[in-house]
Amino acid sequence: MQTNFFYRGKFWIISSVIIIIVALIVLSKKIDKTVLKIEYVTVEKADDIVSIENNLVPPILYSDVKLLNELDMETRKKKFVEVILPTILIYHHQLGQEREKVKILHEKYRNEVAWSIEDSMFVQPVFQRYKTDEFEELIDRMEPPPTSLAIAQAALESGWGSSRFFKEANNVFGIWSFSENDERIVANLSRDGKAIYLKKYSNLLGSVEDYHLLLASSDHYSDFRDCIQRGNNVFELIWYLRTYSERRDQYVIMLRNVIAANQLTNYDEYILDPAYYDYPDKKPDLFNLSKQ
Repeated sequence: MQTNFFYRGKFWIISSVIIIIVALIVLSKKIDKTVLKIEYVTVEKADDIVSIENNLVPPILYSDVKLLNELDMETRKKKFVEVILPTILIYHHQLGQEREKVKILHEKYRNEVAWSIEDSMFVQPVFQRYKTDEFEELIDRMEPPPTSLAIAQAALESGWGSSRFFKEANNVFGIWSFSENDERIVANLSRDGKAIYLKKYSNLLGSVEDYHLLLASSDHYSDFRDCIQRGNNVFELIWYLRTYSERRDQYVIMLRNVIAANQLTNYDEYILDPAYYDYPDKKPDLFNLSKQ
């Protein structure tokens, strides 16, 4: 009896130590607190839009972009990309931080480490936004589509930034509104005698976020999301966006042509300029400081 008691006690001690070690590993994973120093520019003239010279993109959010239709087509395309590309990359940065936090909470959940009140308050709205209650599915849904695809859809839906909805409502992706509670703008066209509304956003970043949430949460795009997880390239992905437009196959062909003709896949390699990041958890290099 004493021997059995000894082994049982030893077993529970070892088990407890393992649980503590696992908990410490999970808790030691720090949430990314990197701060991105975003610049805000109100566009009064075309030169206010900063040229992108290489694959390091300054994080600039533009507002009042209403003059693109006044430019020749080549210049309009260039300036449109220089407006929308940093917006997309800024959203990807913010989304990536949120996704990493979700992964940490998933690890806590799997290892039976208790969540804090702040953890619960953070993750529940995320589940609701992405319309799922499964961690693995949530993490998959949070992966954004390729930058080249987002630029192509933005270009088609906004006429390279010339549409009224782009200029007056910051609606880059032609997303409709079906709720009276939405901020929205009425279209010039109607359907069956009923008005058509498009969503209105306070800024371009809000439009990019809503575009991603639409693709990430709607049942219409479940095959599209599966294709992203398989790592398919953008020219395969576009065929799962037939329902995005009433033009169906014609829309897919238009997307393909826009991506190819404008070499948009090059932008899949572009990143935010690291010079604009601030790392609050990074310890100062005392050796280098002593030389200053």
